[in-house]
Amino acid sequence: MMAVCGKSSLAAILVLAVLAVAGCGGAKSSDLQILRSEVFGLRQDQRQLKSQIALLDSLVNQRVETLDRFQAGYRSDTGQLEEQMSTLQQRISDTEQRLLRLQSEFQARAVSGQSVPAAGGSATATPATQNAADPNQLYELAYKDFTASNYQMAIEGFRDFLARYPDIPLAANANLYIGNSFRALKKYDEAIKAYRQIVDRFPDSQLVPDALYRIGDCYISMGQKARGETFLQTVVQKYPDSDAAQMARARLNP
Repeated sequence: MMAVCGKSSLAAILVLAVLAVAGCGGAKSSDLQILRSEVFGLRQDQRQLKSQIALLDSLVNQRVETLDRFQAGYRSDTGQLEEQMSTLQQRISDTEQRLLRLQSEFQARAVSGQSVPAAGGSATATPATQNAADPNQLYELAYKDFTASNYQMAIEGFRDFLARYPDIPLAANANLYIGNSFRALKKYDEAIKAYRQIVDRFPDSQLVPDALYRIGDCYISMGQKARGETFLQTVVQKYPDSDAAQMARARLNP
């Protein structure tokens, strides 16, 4: 840019010189022609320099844009790798938790006298030793997975519990935590199915108001506000003194 300015100033000086010489009337026509040629040449140089500067500016901008795209791609790749690492670490943690749960169940069966298959053989048990593991212990193992946010393992644990003890009072609680686990995973349809098990199979359970409230909450989370609010209103009308009714009123009248 300084070179352009310098040549521009020089051209201006030459123009003034041409005018001065012309005004004096003593200059030869050949001198004027030379000066005009030099002025024309300087102007040509000036245009070429401006064109080169514009080209260089365009190239610099292109390089900057390319660098920005590269950095954005690098950040994206790094984010994906970190996400994959996190997923793998979670799977490792889930596997470790499952091994611990199976080991505890194995020990519970051994303590209760249930037979354990020997290596290369089949299990044998007398009628007195065919009792399953303690239901409270199985429930607690699944509950620990839930409190540790190992939701998929908690679902499997509570389902195992329900397969063994489908009708005992704790079964309603197991369904509640299956629903809560699915809701934490944003699998609202599955959560609703679990909560409905409480309403349909344990209508006298104190968990029914909570189950109805959570069904409504799931529908609202799925974008079905009117349907969800119907369940909240049911809680308020049928169980007005419950904690679930208090939460439902807050949702209906924010």
